[in-house]
Amino acid sequence: MNGPDRQSGVAVPDGETLFRSLFGQVAVGIAVGSLDGRFLRVNEALCRLLGYGEQELLQKSFEDITHDGDRQASRDFQNELLTTSQSRVYEKRYLSKDGSTVWVRITGTLVRDRSGAPQCSVALIHDITEVKLAEEALKASESRFRRMVDMSSDWYWVQDENFRFVDLPGVEKRGLGQDVFVGKARWELPGLAPLPEKVWQQHRDKLERHEPFSDFVYVAADGKGEMRYLSVTGEPIFDALGKFKGYHGVGKDVTEKARGLKDLEDSEERYRMLFDIHPRPMWVVENKTLRFLAVNQAAVDHYGYSREEFLSMTAEQLRPPEDIAQLLKDFQDPSRSYMQRVARHRKKNGE
Repeated sequence: MNGPDRQSGVAVPDGETLFRSLFGQVAVGIAVGSLDGRFLRVNEALCRLLGYGEQELLQKSFEDITHDGDRQASRDFQNELLTTSQSRVYEKRYLSKDGSTVWVRITGTLVRDRSGAPQCSVALIHDITEVKLAEEALKASESRFRRMVDMSSDWYWVQDENFRFVDLPGVEKRGLGQDVFVGKARWELPGLAPLPEKVWQQHRDKLERHEPFSDFVYVAADGKGEMRYLSVTGEPIFDALGKFKGYHGVGKDVTEKARGLKDLEDSEERYRMLFDIHPRPMWVVENKTLRFLAVNQAAVDHYGYSREEFLSMTAEQLRPPEDIAQLLKDFQDPSRSYMQRVARHRKKNGE
């Protein structure tokens, strides 16, 4: 029965009429259930969601179409609903008519009569399948990423929009707890070896531009106070609206590699020193062009050419014209790894 609204005088539909209208037209699934868990009424939206006809669903119980893994939780939810006057929300999996899994979020309410006795339940059923699939895909992606981190790097790190660390799984490998890092930017960390300000500034500028970076190397103390070479690679994080949220990336200890390069540099420096102070003339010649690549001081002194002049010349220019053919033959012989021969050379003064 309809009655007029006291303020407007407009006839207001009674509760049953409103319920029928909402029940049939909303895009959200609605189900009225008995106290023992059977469907009493279902709307078109729920039928479409599960692929059943209305009469088919009315022949089933809630449990009949509930995923095996969620049946106990569904029973617990139903029992909880009977003991409270509040609506309850939970998520579960239904099985549609074709056997596919449908994730839903259910808001359940118990309907009581005037005496307070339970009569039935009403459930609003939202399809959240796409959300759940996206969450599972993200978890799988993160799991794969973390496995890759474990295989290829020493630790994973996350920074907020102010470039301060918020999480560093695996950093304990360095003998340091996360408390040393959390809340600090990389350049604020304790135990850093000095780096040129220009280097840090270039790194900060890249962060401010929200650009990815790779293999940024710095030196810092580990938990034992030993200085270690660390290499970090990172990518910016953006939310669904494109707003910058921070950085995440990986780090690895490259101390042994760095020390190996340093040893190589030291070895090369020692070779250059011995090469330059050797009392006999020595040089390095490019095999194809015969161009001088390096000469020592003894060669400069003996032949009378400056170092710059030597580096603009080829080995042919030190030989008499009649010896050049043999010189070319010697250098073009692929079977020779070294060469020993008495040869005639000409100094700058013609001697």
